[in-house]
Amino acid sequence: MQKEAIALVSECVRNKCVNPPGGEMKSIRTVGRYLDSYDVKYEVFESGPDRGNLLAQIKGTSSGPSLMLGPAHVDVVPVADPSVWRYPPFSGEIHDGCIWGRGTLDMLFIVAAQATVFAHLVKDGFRPKGDLKFLVVSDEEVGGEHGTGWMVKNHPDAVKVDYLMTEAGGYEVAPNRYVYSYGEKGGTWLRISFKGTEQHGSMPYGSDNAVSTMAEVIRRLCSYNAPVTTEHIAVLLRGMPVSPIKRWLITRRVLLNRLIGMLSKGDMAQAKLLHSISRMTISPNQCQGGTKVNVVPGQAWLDIDIRTLPGQDEDYIMHHLKHALGPFSDRVDLVALPKEAGSPASYGNASKMQSPLVDAMESVTREIYGPEAILVPMLMPGVTDCRFFREEWDTQAYGFSMFDRTLKMSELVNLAHGTDERVPLETLSLTAETYMGVVRRLLG
Repeated sequence: MQKEAIALVSECVRNKCVNPPGGEMKSIRTVGRYLDSYDVKYEVFESGPDRGNLLAQIKGTSSGPSLMLGPAHVDVVPVADPSVWRYPPFSGEIHDGCIWGRGTLDMLFIVAAQATVFAHLVKDGFRPKGDLKFLVVSDEEVGGEHGTGWMVKNHPDAVKVDYLMTEAGGYEVAPNRYVYSYGEKGGTWLRISFKGTEQHGSMPYGSDNAVSTMAEVIRRLCSYNAPVTTEHIAVLLRGMPVSPIKRWLITRRVLLNRLIGMLSKGDMAQAKLLHSISRMTISPNQCQGGTKVNVVPGQAWLDIDIRTLPGQDEDYIMHHLKHALGPFSDRVDLVALPKEAGSPASYGNASKMQSPLVDAMESVTREIYGPEAILVPMLMPGVTDCRFFREEWDTQAYGFSMFDRTLKMSELVNLAHGTDERVPLETLSLTAETYMGVVRRLLG
């Protein structure tokens, strides 16, 4: 299974399904050819030109719960500068015990692990108590309108399930403590437009410069402190080996920002995590303005990435944006990103922290890492396709895989969407072993 999974990951990396524009059918066909080699029946649903989704199913023998492996997305984000990578980002090469390349961590290793597990279950004649489904999708990186969202809207009966496992989780956050994702923040991408007055760049005094206005707005957004909550930090800490005094300190709202600042000096990854799950964040990530170097710009725009906790809706976002912008709130236009540049807004969502699937996940984790291993629930800072299932059917959806101990959490945080993205071969094997064990416990 490891050899098969490695080959799948490498080929999907080489397929270069960068989104936008996508072109994910290359990798959908790759997964399909692999399933063909085991005579696995599946269906491909075309959702657009060279875009689509693959669904396979083993029907249940009784009225047991239904479980999905996936949705597992095959689209990947772009690479800004391939020259800074240690190995070519779309080669899928193996070095130093890892598969290297864009998308290996997010989330082609899970695609491959789930595909091999499903194929071998079919080969072994596995008869689940409830339906077992395997869903491979397009378009997760730009909102799911051709992927999971499209399947939920157009083929709801085909994809509806009680439980699912997808990205991400399974890495060690403390000795013998492994996280699983029970929920996630929402993502809202907005564009702020600025207007000024064009004039000759040789006489800028007193000019209405759209770029200067944008610069001040960026400063305001970066310095804005949204209200802090320690609710999701407290959930994370319940299963962590933390002393009562330290737990009390970390969950005090008035102390949290100072503690995060101190933590950032020694463990930036932990600081980033605690910051992200304790508030709404606003990140100005793209900007453009002006027409020519000797012309005072009459227009500019800024794209911002807003991530919200469960319970923080559109009204909450607009209320705090108005406060952050201050006197500029009436001088700018605020709209959703153009369709080709971003995805529809989503809002924070979560599943139950305990369920029969979580019990099965923890049981397998202890088999792999010993009886002292404990699963710890964590709110995921990013957005996944879980939201479609939670919103439509209240599916109990979890992010879970199983990492080996060669890459620390601080490294993993920077690798997803980052330079030198890679995944250890042992992680690929452990993840397949984990999925196989969970399926057999829940549905066997």
